[in-house]
Amino acid sequence: MGRRAAKRYAKATLELAIEAKTDKALYEDFISIDATIQNNKSLKLMLASPLIELAKKNAVLKEVFKHSNDLAHKLFDALAANNRIQILQMVCEEFVNQYKALNNIQSAQVVTAIPMNKEIETKVQNKIKEITGYTATLENQVDEKILGGFILKLNDLQFDASVSRSLSNFKRQLL
Repeated sequence: MGRRAAKRYAKATLELAIEAKTDKALYEDFISIDATIQNNKSLKLMLASPLIELAKKNAVLKEVFKHSNDLAHKLFDALAANNRIQILQMVCEEFVNQYKALNNIQSAQVVTAIPMNKEIETKVQNKIKEITGYTATLENQVDEKILGGFILKLNDLQFDASVSRSLSNFKRQLL
Protein backbone atom coordinates (compact mmCIF):
# COMPACT_ATOMS: atom_id res chain seq x y z
CA MET A 1 0.00 0.00 0.00
CA GLY A 2 1.33 3.43 -0.87
CA ARG A 3 3.68 2.29 -3.65
CA ARG A 4 2.16 4.70 -6.21
CA ALA A 5 2.45 7.61 -3.78
CA ALA A 6 6.04 6.57 -3.01
CA LYS A 7 6.88 6.67 -6.72
CA ARG A 8 5.43 10.18 -7.03
CA TYR A 9 7.32 11.46 -3.98
CA ALA A 10 10.52 9.84 -5.25
CA LYS A 11 10.12 11.34 -8.72
CA ALA A 12 9.46 14.83 -7.36
CA THR A 13 12.40 14.56 -4.95
CA LEU A 14 14.69 13.34 -7.73
CA GLU A 15 13.68 16.26 -9.95
CA LEU A 16 14.42 18.73 -7.15
CA ALA A 17 17.75 17.02 -6.44
CA ILE A 18 18.79 17.17 -10.10
CA GLU A 19 17.86 20.85 -10.21
CA ALA A 20 19.94 21.49 -7.06
CA LYS A 21 22.74 19.21 -8.36
CA THR A 22 22.58 17.11 -5.20
CA ASP A 23 21.11 13.97 -6.77
CA LYS A 24 24.18 11.78 -6.17
CA ALA A 25 24.48 12.85 -2.53
CA LEU A 26 20.77 12.29 -1.99
CA TYR A 27 21.01 8.88 -3.69
CA GLU A 28 23.69 7.86 -1.18
CA ASP A 29 21.63 9.28 1.71
CA PHE A 30 18.55 7.34 0.63
CA ILE A 31 20.51 4.11 0.39
CA SER A 32 21.63 4.72 3.97
CA ILE A 33 18.16 5.74 5.20
CA ASP A 34 16.57 2.69 3.56
CA ALA A 35 19.14 0.34 5.13
CA THR A 36 18.76 1.98 8.55
CA ILE A 37 14.98 1.61 8.54
CA GLN A 38 15.20 -1.92 7.20
CA ASN A 39 17.69 -2.99 9.89
CA ASN A 40 16.10 -1.14 12.81
CA LYS A 41 12.86 -2.72 13.99
CA SER A 42 12.16 0.08 16.49
CA LEU A 43 12.44 2.78 13.84
CA LYS A 44 10.22 0.80 11.47
CA LEU A 45 7.59 0.32 14.18
CA MET A 46 7.74 3.98 15.17
CA LEU A 47 7.08 5.08 11.57
CA ALA A 48 4.11 2.70 11.25
CA SER A 49 2.56 3.47 14.65
CA PRO A 50 -0.64 5.52 14.55
CA LEU A 51 -0.17 6.30 18.26
CA ILE A 52 2.93 8.45 17.78
CA GLU A 53 2.36 12.03 16.64
CA LEU A 54 3.61 12.95 13.17
CA ALA A 55 5.64 15.85 14.59
CA LYS A 56 7.49 13.46 16.91
CA LYS A 57 8.13 11.00 14.07
CA ASN A 58 9.49 13.84 11.96
CA ALA A 59 11.71 15.06 14.82
CA VAL A 60 13.08 11.56 15.37
CA LEU A 61 13.87 11.18 11.66
CA LYS A 62 15.63 14.54 11.56
CA GLU A 63 17.70 13.60 14.60
CA VAL A 64 18.58 10.09 13.40
CA PHE A 65 19.44 11.36 9.92
CA LYS A 66 20.79 14.77 10.95
CA HIS A 67 23.76 14.47 8.56
CA SER A 68 21.52 13.79 5.56
CA ASN A 69 20.98 16.19 2.70
CA ASP A 70 18.60 19.12 3.25
CA LEU A 71 16.25 17.70 0.61
CA ALA A 72 15.88 14.53 2.70
CA HIS A 73 14.71 16.69 5.62
CA LYS A 74 12.27 18.51 3.32
CA LEU A 75 10.93 15.13 2.23
CA PHE A 76 10.40 14.18 5.89
CA ASP A 77 8.45 17.43 6.33
CA ALA A 78 6.32 16.81 3.23
CA LEU A 79 5.55 13.23 4.23
CA ALA A 80 4.64 14.33 7.77
CA ALA A 81 2.45 17.19 6.50
CA ASN A 82 0.54 14.77 4.26
CA ASN A 83 0.31 11.98 6.88
CA ARG A 84 2.45 9.67 4.72
CA ILE A 85 5.59 9.37 6.82
CA GLN A 86 5.09 5.60 7.08
CA ILE A 87 5.99 5.24 3.36
CA LEU A 88 9.45 6.81 3.80
CA GLN A 89 11.26 3.53 3.20
CA MET A 90 9.29 2.92 -0.01
CA VAL A 91 10.10 6.45 -1.18
CA CYS A 92 13.79 5.78 -0.56
CA GLU A 93 13.62 2.51 -2.52
CA GLU A 94 11.79 4.19 -5.41
CA PHE A 95 14.24 7.11 -5.44
CA VAL A 96 17.19 4.70 -5.63
CA ASN A 97 15.52 2.74 -8.46
CA GLN A 98 14.68 5.90 -10.42
CA TYR A 99 18.19 7.33 -9.90
CA LYS A 100 19.75 4.07 -11.11
CA ALA A 101 17.49 3.96 -14.18
CA LEU A 102 18.24 7.60 -15.01
CA ASN A 103 22.00 7.09 -14.66
CA ASN A 104 22.16 3.62 -16.25
CA ILE A 105 23.39 2.05 -13.02
CA GLN A 106 22.83 -1.65 -12.64
CA SER A 107 23.37 -3.92 -9.68
CA ALA A 108 25.20 -7.18 -10.15
CA GLN A 109 26.01 -10.05 -7.86
CA VAL A 110 29.41 -11.65 -8.32
CA VAL A 111 30.24 -15.01 -6.77
CA THR A 112 33.98 -15.71 -6.40
CA ALA A 113 36.05 -18.35 -4.61
CA ILE A 114 37.98 -15.64 -2.75
CA PRO A 115 37.09 -12.00 -2.03
CA MET A 116 37.32 -9.89 -5.20
CA ASN A 117 40.45 -7.89 -5.84
CA LYS A 118 40.83 -5.01 -8.31
CA GLU A 119 41.88 -7.34 -11.15
CA ILE A 120 38.78 -9.53 -10.85
CA GLU A 121 36.56 -6.49 -10.39
CA THR A 122 37.96 -4.99 -13.61
CA LYS A 123 37.33 -8.23 -15.53
CA VAL A 124 33.78 -8.41 -14.22
CA GLN A 125 33.08 -4.75 -15.07
CA ASN A 126 34.47 -5.33 -18.59
CA LYS A 127 32.16 -8.33 -19.01
CA ILE A 128 29.16 -6.31 -17.80
CA LYS A 129 30.05 -3.49 -20.17
CA GLU A 130 30.42 -6.01 -23.03
CA ILE A 131 27.00 -7.52 -22.28
CA THR A 132 24.97 -4.40 -21.47
CA GLY A 133 27.02 -1.39 -22.51
CA TYR A 134 26.95 -0.02 -18.94
CA THR A 135 28.80 -0.53 -15.67
CA ALA A 136 27.24 -1.85 -12.47
CA THR A 137 27.60 -1.66 -8.73
CA LEU A 138 28.99 -5.00 -7.58
CA GLU A 139 28.01 -7.11 -4.61
CA ASN A 140 30.57 -9.82 -3.90
CA GLN A 141 29.64 -13.21 -2.45
CA VAL A 142 32.35 -15.74 -1.62
CA ASP A 143 31.71 -19.42 -2.39
CA GLU A 144 34.77 -21.68 -2.29
CA LYS A 145 32.88 -24.43 -4.18
CA ILE A 146 33.38 -22.64 -7.50
CA LEU A 147 37.19 -23.18 -7.11
CA GLY A 148 38.13 -20.08 -9.15
CA GLY A 149 36.87 -17.60 -11.73
CA PHE A 150 33.49 -15.96 -11.11
CA ILE A 151 29.74 -16.24 -11.60
CA LEU A 152 28.05 -13.00 -12.62
CA LYS A 153 24.34 -12.48 -11.94
CA LEU A 154 22.95 -9.37 -13.61
CA ASN A 155 19.19 -8.84 -13.71
CA ASP A 156 17.90 -12.05 -15.28
CA LEU A 157 21.24 -12.98 -16.88
CA GLN A 158 23.87 -15.31 -15.46
CA PHE A 159 27.40 -15.63 -16.84
CA ASP A 160 29.33 -18.57 -15.35
CA ALA A 161 33.11 -18.29 -15.79
CA SER A 162 33.90 -20.50 -12.81
CA VAL A 163 36.49 -23.27 -12.72
CA SER A 164 33.89 -25.72 -11.36
CA ARG A 165 31.69 -25.03 -14.41
CA SER A 166 34.64 -25.58 -16.78
CA LEU A 167 35.50 -28.86 -15.03
CA SER A 168 31.87 -29.96 -15.23
CA ASN A 169 31.75 -29.17 -18.97
CA PHE A 170 35.03 -31.03 -19.52
CA LYS A 171 33.72 -34.06 -17.59
CA ARG A 172 30.56 -34.09 -19.72
CA GLN A 173 32.63 -34.00 -22.92
CA LEU A 174 34.72 -36.95 -21.77
CA LEU A 175 31.62 -39.02 -21.05
